Amino acid sequence: MKVYETRSIRNLAVVGHAGSGKTSLIEAILFGSGAISRVGTIEDNNTVSDYNELEHERNCSVFSSLVYAEYADKKINIIDTPGYDDYIGEMIAPVYVADTTMVVINSSNGIEVGTENGLTYAAKLNKPVFFVVNKLDNDQSKFDTILQDLKSQYGNKVTAFQYPLNPGNGFNKIVDILSMKLLTFNNSPKADISDIPASELSNAENLRNQFIESIAETDEDLMSIYFEEGTLTDEQILKGLKSAFTSRDIIPLFCTSGKNLAGISSVLDFVVNYCPSPNEMPMPVAEGSVKVDCDTSSKVSLFIFKMFSDPKLGDMTYFKVKSGKLHSGMDLIIESRGASERFGGVYTVSGKKREEITELLAGDIGATVKLKNTHISDTLHEKGFNVRFEEIEYPTSKVRTAIVPKTRGEEEKVGMGLHALHIEDPTIVIEHSQELRQTIVFAQGELHLSTIKWRLEHRYKVETEFIEPRVPYRETIQKKVQGSYRHKKQSGGAGQFAEVHMMIEPYYDGMPDPEGLNVRGKELTDLEWGGKLMYVNCIVGGVIDQRFLPAILKGVMEKMQVGPLTGSYVRDIRVTVYDGKMHPVDSNEAAFKTAGMMVFKDNFTQASPKILEPIYNVEIKVPEEFVGDVMSDLPSRRGVILGIDSEGKYQKIKARMPLAELDKYSQGLRSMTQARATYSSEFAEYQAVPPNVQIELIENYKKTQHEDE
Repeated sequence: MKVYETRSIRNLAVVGHAGSGKTSLIEAILFGSGAISRVGTIEDNNTVSDYNELEHERNCSVFSSLVYAEYADKKINIIDTPGYDDYIGEMIAPVYVADTTMVVINSSNGIEVGTENGLTYAAKLNKPVFFVVNKLDNDQSKFDTILQDLKSQYGNKVTAFQYPLNPGNGFNKIVDILSMKLLTFNNSPKADISDIPASELSNAENLRNQFIESIAETDEDLMSIYFEEGTLTDEQILKGLKSAFTSRDIIPLFCTSGKNLAGISSVLDFVVNYCPSPNEMPMPVAEGSVKVDCDTSSKVSLFIFKMFSDPKLGDMTYFKVKSGKLHSGMDLIIESRGASERFGGVYTVSGKKREEITELLAGDIGATVKLKNTHISDTLHEKGFNVRFEEIEYPTSKVRTAIVPKTRGEEEKVGMGLHALHIEDPTIVIEHSQELRQTIVFAQGELHLSTIKWRLEHRYKVETEFIEPRVPYRETIQKKVQGSYRHKKQSGGAGQFAEVHMMIEPYYDGMPDPEGLNVRGKELTDLEWGGKLMYVNCIVGGVIDQRFLPAILKGVMEKMQVGPLTGSYVRDIRVTVYDGKMHPVDSNEAAFKTAGMMVFKDNFTQASPKILEPIYNVEIKVPEEFVGDVMSDLPSRRGVILGIDSEGKYQKIKARMPLAELDKYSQGLRSMTQARATYSSEFAEYQAVPPNVQIELIENYKKTQHEDE
């Protein structure tokens, strides 16, 4: 294919909720541009962008997919993205590298979670957006309601460029406000153009006046003309439109039916005529980096936004050329690590098809193979350029689970597979937890987890199962206790002797020194697992040599890593050593370490010990009709409702929930709300578990200890 100049490139991320028809709409766009000669369908598993075996099994997009169309002497790079919240990482990266975001809305369902996700990240990245109300051939279409909801939620910058004349079964007529013509589509992406019927002229003119006013409001000069003349010329409208759209001052709305090919030419014409080319958008660089413009005269730099390993395609690395001219055989430097990568081949990609090309120019999107040291969010550049682009920010995980191989001995194979998946999808986080003695997988939801398991089996040939993750409980005490322990051991030759008198009590910041004791020294430790340990030396008269005090602390710390109630870490305790005895021959560090550990353990069990659990702040975004179900469900999960706020058609419920319950929440919320709600969570603090839960946890720990013996 031909090499396109920067000004002739358009980069489009297509986002929207699952079921909005993004993939089918892209298929229609490819057909309308002449990129394909036959329209594929989801049902027949032959669409260009949904080519993966897993997507064929599930009849929905799971991974982002790059395709391109050539239309009106322009190249349109289109990135199809999955709509479920579980796959949000596959949506964020495309929005990051694209210059425009197309938000597809199901005409029957209106604004959904996927709609909001796309708009949120487009706004965060300051990318221009336009809406496409799709599936208008559906009998339950509600175009007017959707338009009103969009205006209500996102303001009057949402402007209808079109409206459907005959929505529902047989839909094929669109009133176009921009041209003031009626567009009729007869199972063809090209429209038959005619005059607007007299019965619709009043409505069309009213919408056009609103449209002109929206453009005038974005520019002072145009506003002055509008006030003086009462309207704008076509030339003034077109000039103001591109500027207003690129600066996000206007959000156009179009009508389509991907199935009937209706509205496709309007979308294509808008993209090539009004969407910005890459050099018309700012290029945010990381702090301290040199500035760079998106043009071919600069040295080569590029940004990695996707990596994917497929049995049939191999290892593919996707990138956007940020500056210069990239050609095969170039050696580029990874800015963050200084390593060099050779681009053995440069490809344009359309779904599973790739075509080697001589070069890609600034602003274009392509792929290469067999890069060894490169990761997502890496900047690569020619030697001596030293540019670095801002990295992609991914959301924190929503769910976690423990994972084990079905076959013993395949733990290493599982670990290698998980590591490879994390490189391809940074929203998958892996932790080999020594504390919990489990491998924990953090993900975005149950669908995301099932995808991980599927890919481990089909790509890395290892079968796994998910088991309940252990909770990182903590243990502490509620009252002051003091006691002593004598460690005495004789087994021929030198023996061991140490006696330690110790007081333990709950620690809090600013607490006074122990009463009646002479404090010789204090040591405050911020524990790795949270909380604090205050170690106080009150030894007088040399009853314990100073050189043995660190050994006592070491024994205490060792026991704090395996609490007596549940084997969890211990926190927030003050330990005071105030008396003891030693032997001139048999006392040593090992003896005092053992004595310190044992007296701490004995005291701890008598100091009203309690188990603490991690509590998370949770924000649940839910459609109004499901608010009652969600709020009534929270108490059953030991959740505490803190408040509720409105946001358009959604309610945001703020609550607190224990991690033990949060682990199971994703699937429950999905069932309650027909997958139309989403939530985020953030660690808040540790709190004491209820008494009945503490009893249950202690009993369960005793059982596991017995089983391990």
